[in-house]
Amino acid sequence: MRSHSHRSLSRPLLACSLGLMLASHAAAQSCGSTFETDFQSGFVGGWAWGGPNQTIESGAAPRGSYLRTEGIDTFAPQLRTSGGSVFTGNYRAQGVTALSCELQTFAIDFPSSCQRPLALMLTNNNGTPSNFFDDTYVYTLLPGTIPCVDGLWHGYSASVPSQSTTLPPGWNVDPNATAAPAQVWNRVITDVTQASWFFGDPTMFFIFQMWTVGADNLRVAFDGGATSYCVSQRNSAGCQPEIWASGTPSASSPQPFELLCRGVVSQKSGLLFYGLAPQPAPFAAGWLCVAPPLRRTALQFSGGSTSGSDCSGNFSFDLNAWLRSGADPALQPGVALFAQYWSRDPAASSGNVNFSNALALRVCP
Repeated sequence: MRSHSHRSLSRPLLACSLGLMLASHAAAQSCGSTFETDFQSGFVGGWAWGGPNQTIESGAAPRGSYLRTEGIDTFAPQLRTSGGSVFTGNYRAQGVTALSCELQTFAIDFPSSCQRPLALMLTNNNGTPSNFFDDTYVYTLLPGTIPCVDGLWHGYSASVPSQSTTLPPGWNVDPNATAAPAQVWNRVITDVTQASWFFGDPTMFFIFQMWTVGADNLRVAFDGGATSYCVSQRNSAGCQPEIWASGTPSASSPQPFELLCRGVVSQKSGLLFYGLAPQPAPFAAGWLCVAPPLRRTALQFSGGSTSGSDCSGNFSFDLNAWLRSGADPALQPGVALFAQYWSRDPAASSGNVNFSNALALRVCP
């Protein structure tokens, strides 16, 4: 039996317990829970790029290990998991609401290829895993494009409305399927035998070329659990800050739900801000990943090394305490929230500020 990789205290993980993760995938998960594979150990959640040169590599701080494939000759890289993975099974029974990942393209033959969209594909193998000709799938194309060769990790999050009994807006069915779209959707979503992140529109064909690509922080969210998205800005210390969370986002729980950010320039001020919709847009040499109107929280201090020039700084904000305080009456159970960190970075080449990537979640009762 595979063991599941959990973050250490220095890289907090919003996730169910190990016992829950090893339980039947047909069981509904608790509101606001998320499971993550971050490649910190040998377990990779069944995820694979394929190709002859797939390895787990150590990334630059603050990132730990990630899954990399070197020089794979293909028309479109496909990061896939199947068979016994927590990322497959009966999505409706489990209450799956989103999948997310972080991807980087290190090299491609033709730079223009990064103008393709990224797709999340969910497949049902019709009970014949050795015969892919009778497989059927549904897919959604995410906003933006696959990562270009820019030295950055790009985050992607796809909403999966597993409780819908009709084909949700933004989702498409296998063009070769003969059944009605709703039938295809229900067949797949109640028995996902493979999930894959596909570099392009899966209904199109592309020329073969050599790709070197990486993946990290593969996440599946249950009943509004948190997922990350968007692109963090590289700071003057050479790091891409990472946002993540620990706990359950609940309007009634006395337990903390921490929104955290690591890889921040040390000894700098910053704050968490949030809104009710995502909107990745270029801003101040980085990305504003949350749509206005924005709500800002109190100023924080990153701490870390006294040098003030490395990326040992961190931020943390207890969202549950904020919810209980009634500071924002708009944050009621069921409301979707999108959050991002801003920090000062006087040594940055432009803007003198830095933006993290962003987090999407839903407030639980």
